[in-house]
Amino acid sequence: MRKLFLCFLAGLTLLCGCSKTDSNQISEEKMQLYLTYYKSMTEMDRFLPSSSFYDLEVVMNQLPDGTYRYYVILDNPQVAMYDVQLLAADTRVDYNLQQTLAPSVGLFEDQEYSLIPYQSYPELGYVKGLVASGESSEATVELLMMVSWYDYAKLNETREYLRITGDFNAQTSAEDAAQTETTQPTPQPEETATPESSPADEGAE
Repeated sequence: MRKLFLCFLAGLTLLCGCSKTDSNQISEEKMQLYLTYYKSMTEMDRFLPSSSFYDLEVVMNQLPDGTYRYYVILDNPQVAMYDVQLLAADTRVDYNLQQTLAPSVGLFEDQEYSLIPYQSYPELGYVKGLVASGESSEATVELLMMVSWYDYAKLNETREYLRITGDFNAQTSAEDAAQTETTQPTPQPEETATPESSPADEGAE
């Protein structure tokens, strides 16, 4: 996992959700909400590449067995976002045929999570960012995303559908390039020769 991501996790208070495997421990109401969101997401034919309301990024990490774990990071909110819910689905996986559910945040938890620009009170549910994670056998992953939230009064819901990609090899190459640029020595200005003073110059006032 790249160092920037480690620093990110260390410096921010985040709520992290992963893909869940035991659907028997999930309430029927929450499971129905998950299925509704997943169905609507897979039936969409138009997706955004990014959002103007928040930042969204995929970071990948290679595991010891050669597979990959991806992290979907949602942070830097530009508006107040209350009761945020996030769902991510790998386009290579049909979760209807899997025991593992698609990675999510805010769907199965008992607590609501909100993002407010420049504010963080995790004990009250106001966090700096959300992280959902899943696993892939491939070094690249294409994800369909659903992100929803309410306004302060809980009267208006905003829902966005996005398509984003993660590429471990491209990510590693970019990190190596940045590291090389950082470690290169800073060019020093050339020394300017100072002409020696002549005896006549030394005596001049």
